[in-house]
Amino acid sequence: MDLDIMKFSEKEKLAEDPNTPEDILRELAKDKDEDWWVRAYVASNPNTPDDVLRALAKDEHWPVRQEVAKNPKVSSKILVSLFEYEKSLKEPTAKVIKALYAHKKLPAFAKRVIETLYGEMLP
Repeated sequence: MDLDIMKFSEKEKLAEDPNTPEDILRELAKDKDEDWWVRAYVASNPNTPDDVLRALAKDEHWPVRQEVAKNPKVSSKILVSLFEYEKSLKEPTAKVIKALYAHKKLPAFAKRVIETLYGEMLP
């Protein structure tokens, strides 16, 4: 698949579609289009493979990381990894922290750390 010749709307449709094959989601997750939305759509897709979600959890754009944190199929291990990454940043993003905290798969110990370190970011 040649992403360079695809229109944004075509990439978006594929990235959001839960029936898109994993190999295409992998390609879309590498999209370096100036618009990071394609990667965010891949991150929100419940059928995105774990290895792709793991990579997107360290994306430079916080909305992509937020979508990983909201993905209903993401593993608790990836959520913890995303939290560790967010915590390592000079300025963690409140929306990512809130999405992590709200995820039912985030382990209790991580929720307690969020409450301690970032309680002011929580509702």
